[in-house]
Amino acid sequence: MRVFLAEKPSLGRAIAAALDGQRQEFDGFIRVGPHDVVTWNFGHLLELAEPGYYDARWKKWSLTDLPIKVGADQWHLIPRDDAKKQLGVIRGLLSKAKLVVNAGDPDREGQMLVDEVLDYFRWSGETQRILIFDPTPAGVRKALAGMRPNREYRNLFDAAKCRSRADWLVGMNLTRAASTRIGLTASIGRVQTPTLALIVRRDREVGNHKASFFYTLDAHVSTASDSVVLTHSSDKARILDKAVADGIAKRLNGGMVELRVTETPFKEHAPLPHTLTSFHKAGEARYGWSAQKALNVLQALYEKALTTYPRTGCPYLPKAHAGRAVPIATAILDAGHAPAVNPLRDRMAPSPRVYDDSKVEEHHGIIPTGKLPGASLSADELAGWKMVAERFLMTLLPAYEAIKKEASFTFEEREFKTAGELPINASASWRVLEPKLGVDKQPIRPLQLSLNHGETGRGRVGPVEVKQGKTTPPKPYTESSLVEDLKSIHKFIEDPRIKAALKETAGIGTEATHASIIETLKLRRYVHEERTGRSKKSYLRSTTFGQYVIDNMPKALADPGVTAVWEQELDQIAKGLAQPAVFMEKIERYVGKQLERISASSFPEPPELPKAPVKKSAKRKPQKRKVV
Repeated sequence: MRVFLAEKPSLGRAIAAALDGQRQEFDGFIRVGPHDVVTWNFGHLLELAEPGYYDARWKKWSLTDLPIKVGADQWHLIPRDDAKKQLGVIRGLLSKAKLVVNAGDPDREGQMLVDEVLDYFRWSGETQRILIFDPTPAGVRKALAGMRPNREYRNLFDAAKCRSRADWLVGMNLTRAASTRIGLTASIGRVQTPTLALIVRRDREVGNHKASFFYTLDAHVSTASDSVVLTHSSDKARILDKAVADGIAKRLNGGMVELRVTETPFKEHAPLPHTLTSFHKAGEARYGWSAQKALNVLQALYEKALTTYPRTGCPYLPKAHAGRAVPIATAILDAGHAPAVNPLRDRMAPSPRVYDDSKVEEHHGIIPTGKLPGASLSADELAGWKMVAERFLMTLLPAYEAIKKEASFTFEEREFKTAGELPINASASWRVLEPKLGVDKQPIRPLQLSLNHGETGRGRVGPVEVKQGKTTPPKPYTESSLVEDLKSIHKFIEDPRIKAALKETAGIGTEATHASIIETLKLRRYVHEERTGRSKKSYLRSTTFGQYVIDNMPKALADPGVTAVWEQELDQIAKGLAQPAVFMEKIERYVGKQLERISASSFPEPPELPKAPVKKSAKRKPQKRKVV
């Protein structure tokens, strides 16, 4: 018997639908034909044991009993309370299996979800691995044809175990230490604490901003046949004194200047297929979706076989997908979606810049599978599918072509300029789905000036307007802007060596965990959401308690560089280039050092813990907070 162990029931049913043979569904598994059985997890069926399992002393929170340490061969998993029945189903199937197929999601967590169950039941038989990015029957059958031995993915399992154990050690030790010293539950996490530090930092940049005024100049210039306004607003030569601006305007007004004109043709390629981050950013801008909401929508679409695997940070697609691209697009258009693309059907073609095996990582970009949405989709799911479909259609359309025309003159070493854009093929490019707008959210207009590229012409200036501007503080984080900074954490690193190492290789957390990190910070009451006016966007603002934690914990706990380096090392473990034992030794040393610092620190009286947000849709009795 061949047993497929999927990450969740929806994926299990997708596998069963693609296998040959009569299907019989039972409680917890599906039999297909005489030899295949498909069963599933419900996410993590197992969880790391609590500290008290290893030593009775650790059942109570006491600073003197720290650190909590677990030997490399002593880690123990226990069944979740709601998983015991399904684990019994899996145990029974494994006892009859000749071959097992790991059908976890195609990432390191998906690898671990299944492998840890197999290890728990001490399965030692033959095991294969199937990677399913497209849960349609055709996509699953393609994955079935490409299965590999599961042992080839052992490094992924090792990396996931290291991540899980490191989070446990950091959380269990430092949360207990911080909480006992402060007198309130203060959750500390390998990823959540540096993320909170970023939010606190941004809030203080906003609060400490001192506005200053600056001045720009608009010069109206008339030539023999045209009239045009050119502006001086250079950040590098910003005018901070109104008297200086007035003086320049007075000297310039009424004078003659020589306009220089350049015309630059350019092409603008369509954006690549969505990643989880870009989808969240688009969903936040259009609908005010949170990171968790965006992930939930994509996950639902994936489970309904409408879009490919959602937890991806790679926007590129494998070359093997190119042949199906136009047929999928044609089906979308035939169903009445994106009618603006209909006149361009003959121009649709997969681009080599999108279908590039050398750039495809663990996962690929999120695209439609070819299955069309039905009436059962919620409004949010349909909106999400359309975002994915339109982005996919854009990649098949010609690049947008235009000519940028710029006019400029120099006065007293200050440059005045203006520009416009003349579209060449806007109606025959991907821009039919996303018209180009300027910073004022209006269509970009061409520059109406009869002078052509390389020509110069004299013009008379008058009048010259002096306009006052005001510096603005940085905006508080939205969830999508926070995730972008988590992925580009090198911007916040001062050490040039670490900064260079992290620039291209590591951030904080992963595509799969960013949403849960943000939700954890809300749950811990370290941050709250804030809306302004009628904006769809909500901003993440740190609470007084969140700021207190960052201000009074050892600086290393809030240092994003430390966590980013760990993420980099986990990636190296996943690639077989680093040893798990070495990584875990570093984690234990780090925990020990931070415990010493917390023990030696003095803590001021903490602020009152913010009240938990009240959800109108549910009335629940107050519960004691559980530290994880």
